[in-house]
Amino acid sequence: MLRQRSQGFTGDRGDARLPGNQQDDGKRRGRRITRNLRRRPVLYAILALMVLLFLSSMATGFDLAVKLNYILLLLIVVSWIWSRAGSSQLDAEVRRPSGPFSVGDTVSERITIYNRGRTPKAWVEVEDKTSLPGVSFRHVTPLGIMVPFNISYSEATLTKRGEFVLGPLVVRVADPFSLFPREVEFGGVDKILVYPRIEALPDFAAPNPHLVGEHSRRHRANMVSTDVSSVREYADGDSMGRIHWLTTARTGRLMVKQFDQGSSSHLWVLFDQHRDAQAGEGEESTDEYGATLAASVVDRYSRGFLPVGYSGHGSESLVAPPDQSAAHRENVMRHIAASLPVGDTTLLQVLGDLERDFSQATSLVVITASGDGEWIEALASFQRRGVKVSTIMLDRASFGGVDNSAAVERLVGAGLRTFRVRRGDSLSGALSSPVGPADPSDYASFVSPVGIAGPAVPLAAAGPVALAGFTGANGLDIAAGPSAGPRSGLEISGHAEPVVPGDPDEPGADGKFSREVAD
Repeated sequence: MLRQRSQGFTGDRGDARLPGNQQDDGKRRGRRITRNLRRRPVLYAILALMVLLFLSSMATGFDLAVKLNYILLLLIVVSWIWSRAGSSQLDAEVRRPSGPFSVGDTVSERITIYNRGRTPKAWVEVEDKTSLPGVSFRHVTPLGIMVPFNISYSEATLTKRGEFVLGPLVVRVADPFSLFPREVEFGGVDKILVYPRIEALPDFAAPNPHLVGEHSRRHRANMVSTDVSSVREYADGDSMGRIHWLTTARTGRLMVKQFDQGSSSHLWVLFDQHRDAQAGEGEESTDEYGATLAASVVDRYSRGFLPVGYSGHGSESLVAPPDQSAAHRENVMRHIAASLPVGDTTLLQVLGDLERDFSQATSLVVITASGDGEWIEALASFQRRGVKVSTIMLDRASFGGVDNSAAVERLVGAGLRTFRVRRGDSLSGALSSPVGPADPSDYASFVSPVGIAGPAVPLAAAGPVALAGFTGANGLDIAAGPSAGPRSGLEISGHAEPVVPGDPDEPGADGKFSREVAD
């Protein structure tokens, strides 16, 4: 609740005089006169009439013109006193909600106006200023003597994520002739953060099962593990049970343990906020749809106790390694809510920066509206290394932007699981099935004797099956389960024979095996 009264100010408040040349001063003076004419047309009309009456009386000696001038002058004085006294006798308080809010929620507030004077107020305009798009908290009410207060309730539906301002509360009053409108500010300014809408999504990006063995790249995370990799300074939301007391005593600051994530499965979400990849406006824009998708994916998998990493580069940048703590999730959600789509970091640059963080234990979800580019080849290379890649393409043409269907075709042609989202689509429905043949059922899974899952390889109607990522050591068993794709019911089994010069199974220069698969 806010009930702090600030200094009132009259309608003729002008701009502060700033140093500058005479031309700038003239422009400011002209704008001030124009603004005053718009705010007080009746007053300036009366002043013009008084000038005409004065000139008429001087020219003709007509006494009635002089008397009318006196009456108009008395009217101006009484109106000024009425307006000033009326504004000084008002008090107000406002109760605003504190949140948290998400898109689609309703925000409401209560405003109470008090008349501390002994005269009624026939017209009082109350407005709680706000930067919320499409929202206006404004109403007009009378204030009497018998009931010297008025309570009003206002509410609005939030349609866009972001950081917005509520306040200050402004009360406007005027004399009966509206010669001297005045406004008084009460309270201060509150900031609210509106999070993206969270929608229920299907399990379209579940990572590979837990892998046996170690990776060349190890990650630090806050998840519970048997191995502690390092310590860092305490942050809000960290568990007190993870404080490393010896380091805390040595440094004089609270330090918490970071656990080695090892070979456990994890998921990365990449939200592309490059300025050139956007289309649409407001809630019907690729950025708003992308934010809803990013927040929903993070929420779905983090609530399933899966370490989720996030990378986004808009008006704010955030790269958060995979973690499953509540503080990590809140940090990611706040970034998605506040960041605007004005970034200058391309998707290819983001993938290059995070390349060393991806492994066979990684499931990667890319949310973008970008057109065709080298970033598609980068995703294909990640998939050949065993990363499970899922790309959510926002159809720019449906949002009124440049068509990016060529990027969808290249993604599908590269064997990448691709989901297309158009304006007005149900997000859960759009993520229920991928575009084209890039479906999980069209892939064969290759497993080594030690249980390390190899990369998913699409089974084409004809041609060799490339086993990327294997070294070709003797004794490697290769098996592919049934496929529901073009070669339904196909099963492959075999044993790698010793490599003989000229053998068709000899690995090529790129280290891949190739064997013709016959029906």
